[in-house]
Amino acid sequence: HEDNDKYKAVVSTQSTGALSEGLKEAGNMATFLVIPPGVQPFPELFDKHDFKILQPYVDRFVMMTYDHHHGTGRPGPVGPMDWGLRNILLIMEHEDNDKYRYKLLYGLNFYGADFRGDGQFEPILGGRYIELLRSSKPNQFIWHLKASEHSFEYREPSGIHKVFYPSLRSLQKRIEAAEKFKIGLAIWEIGQGLDYFYDLF
Repeated sequence: HEDNDKYKAVVSTQSTGALSEGLKEAGNMATFLVIPPGVQPFPELFDKHDFKILQPYVDRFVMMTYDHHHGTGRPGPVGPMDWGLRNILLIMEHEDNDKYRYKLLYGLNFYGADFRGDGQFEPILGGRYIELLRSSKPNQFIWHLKASEHSFEYREPSGIHKVFYPSLRSLQKRIEAAEKFKIGLAIWEIGQGLDYFYDLF
């Protein structure tokens, strides 16, 4: 198992390095590597050692600090901030990685999720979110402190729905965290959110 991991690391480094060099020769293009989260409920597929090995060849690493609900299989925040920051710190644990933290980008979801009572969900973009607000007229929005996300509920004949969607407050919290940890941000994705989200940048 250990030998297999070493083999995969060598192959990954060689292929990433070759790709990076090829892009730069073709037109001075940057290499962005999208990396999976490594904190439960997801397996640790990419860790601080992978970052250390690959950082000489990669300009920026985009951490997928969203889609948390896919891992739990339950209604909940799309990209809870407490979990997102644990993923960032997992990479920064290696002392050699600290000086390259500027290469790490915290992934911001500009989409949300509409959960049905049975746990199934539909991804929602800005337009659909506005439709839901107009049709359901929610009485209150709930702020989830650890996750730093808002949600609201609405009722249909089939049952109660719970909706999680980014807000100015939730995005501002993540921007402040990125500034504190001296890392960057990556939006997933442009055009999915509400127009005024961009006022924060």
